[in-house]
Amino acid sequence: MKIVNDDEMREIESKALDYGIDGALMMEHAASSSYVAIKEELESLGRKKFLVLAGKGNNGGDALALARYLLESGATVKVCLVLGEPSSDLAKRNLLILTKLGVECVRYAKNYDLAKDIIDADVVVDGILGIGFKGQIEAELSKVIEMVNAHSKYTISIDVPTGIDANTGQISQNCIKADMTITFGFSKTGLLLYPARSYCGKVRVEKIGIPQQFLESIELKGEVTTFEDAKKLVPKRPAFSNKSTFGKVLILSGSSNYTGTPSMVAMGALRVGAGLVIVATPSPFNTVVTSNLPEAIAIPLPDVNFISSKSIDTIDKIAENADVIAIGPGIGTEKATEAVVEHIVNTWKDKYFVIDADGLNLISKAFDRYRFNQKTILTPHPGEFARLTSQSVTEIISDPVKHALELSKMKNVTVLLKGPTTVISKPDGKYAINVTGNSALAKGGTGDILTGMIAGFMAQGLSAFDAAKLSAYVHGKAAEIYSQNKSEASMLVRDLADLIPQVLKSLSQ
Repeated sequence: MKIVNDDEMREIESKALDYGIDGALMMEHAASSSYVAIKEELESLGRKKFLVLAGKGNNGGDALALARYLLESGATVKVCLVLGEPSSDLAKRNLLILTKLGVECVRYAKNYDLAKDIIDADVVVDGILGIGFKGQIEAELSKVIEMVNAHSKYTISIDVPTGIDANTGQISQNCIKADMTITFGFSKTGLLLYPARSYCGKVRVEKIGIPQQFLESIELKGEVTTFEDAKKLVPKRPAFSNKSTFGKVLILSGSSNYTGTPSMVAMGALRVGAGLVIVATPSPFNTVVTSNLPEAIAIPLPDVNFISSKSIDTIDKIAENADVIAIGPGIGTEKATEAVVEHIVNTWKDKYFVIDADGLNLISKAFDRYRFNQKTILTPHPGEFARLTSQSVTEIISDPVKHALELSKMKNVTVLLKGPTTVISKPDGKYAINVTGNSALAKGGTGDILTGMIAGFMAQGLSAFDAAKLSAYVHGKAAEIYSQNKSEASMLVRDLADLIPQVLKSLSQ
């Protein structure tokens, strides 16, 4: 499902004029679709009291137009002009209609008891600021937001909750905490990112009268992976097949401190359908793999505690026949291991690669020396991303889409930037956002499963970008299924892996 930033949405609205669809028509569509959404969510509108908080611009105009529909439903409606008289002509027009209809429209001032109106209302409609907001809320409006959050029984935000940056998901020092957000045309990128995502409540995407064929003709860069999107990506399983049909994965993982990690990566690759999974790990840690996961082939490398140059010849022989190479989880950060990683990446640069965890930490030490292609995917969490790019974690999480795209373009790779909302980016500027998952994934080892899943899907023919999208979706959905009947805190990595088949089955039906 496509998503947009504020500039893309404005461009869409501007181009809609070529179809004769002007602002007045779009505002009317926004109001009517909002009314329908509210009617579906709330029962007996005619018995409810609505307080509509309107700003000066077209977001306020949308709210004022909605007030008319609510009035026509039999609801009691009161309007408060929070920022003073409307500056938008469309907002002025809708305000005039309401006053002629006898709707009480008050102007907010410091001495006005807005808290009483909020307490008196069953529903507060937030139409104060729209998608153009950036920065910080001014002091008086901040007080209004505090009153809404403290006293509103149910809050509905129009397009975006006031105080949210629709691009980055960052919030002002105060932000409306909505129970439902009704956004128009497309979901806005920022609504899917934290911290904004926790302020939006239930998000409904409603139409504003722009023809579908026009929307389909626009090349938008962003998307959010839905069930239907994931369903289209699941590799087919032809009856006439063998293990080579579904690809060979080589996993370079493990060291004396992380003997269990290789098994988890291999589990991820096997669970998503890779035909053959080979783990290369220092001896005798290969026996840990085979005892936990006999389905994987575990090759003992001629090393003791960590992978070193002693193992290069052995690894090269295996890599020659591999379709995908996964490097990093539990591999350690020894200087000798760094040299092996650099050799493998440079020698086999035409193969598909997944580089994660300590693999990322190792390449970050001389990141400028590495040259990748679009068959490579880097899977950092914000800390690893910071080491790769010499930026702060705070800076990265302030705008994850921007930073992921910059790294993709700079190094010509697919990037999967992990987080409560995962961002997957391509060098051409396209990106996907994954919103499945929960806190059950905040546990050591779940990322190792993800690395294996990505490698397994690439081995079956998916591109790095598509493999990352599908893996992130399935990974998160498995965690959600676990938490339906059990505590998120209790999930083990093996529980996550055991639920992958259930998610894939649902996608394949």
